[in-house]
Amino acid sequence: MQAETLAALFGLGGTLVGAAVSTGAVVWQQRRTANEAERVHLLGLSETAANEVIRLTYAIEDHFEDGVPDPSMVRTREQWMENCRLILRELDAEALKFPDPKVRRLVQWGHGEIIRDPDGVAHEAGPLPTARYRDICLHFRTVMGTVIRREPFPDGIWAQFPGAWPPS
Repeated sequence: MQAETLAALFGLGGTLVGAAVSTGAVVWQQRRTANEAERVHLLGLSETAANEVIRLTYAIEDHFEDGVPDPSMVRTREQWMENCRLILRELDAEALKFPDPKVRRLVQWGHGEIIRDPDGVAHEAGPLPTARYRDICLHFRTVMGTVIRREPFPDGIWAQFPGAWPPS
């Protein structure tokens, strides 16, 4: 083989290797950037949803403050229930925004507990003389604080609400 041909082949080989390495580096960087953008998006979504859940816990507490109207007060109770459903509908919508299944499950469980039995959650429950809706809201705020601070989910929460999280 002539020296010129050999030099041309080496040049072509070097160009192909350089192009492959360059393309691989660009693809890797694009994937890394896309993954980082997704992570930042999910963190922002979680933080915004957590702040909204905190706001909704105060709305729930304010709504329950005067108690659930007696069933004999039909119109008053219907209006109270409709307002409760509107707050809880917002809470349920916010739950869908959490990528962490434990956080999402806790919010959805609390939503279900309140909407299923508003009379029951309005009364004292457990060893503390507080209404159950207050306990639910307090634990929501505790968990939302961990979401905002980007801390791990506080696993002690499940002990407070048997049945909220499926056994592992």
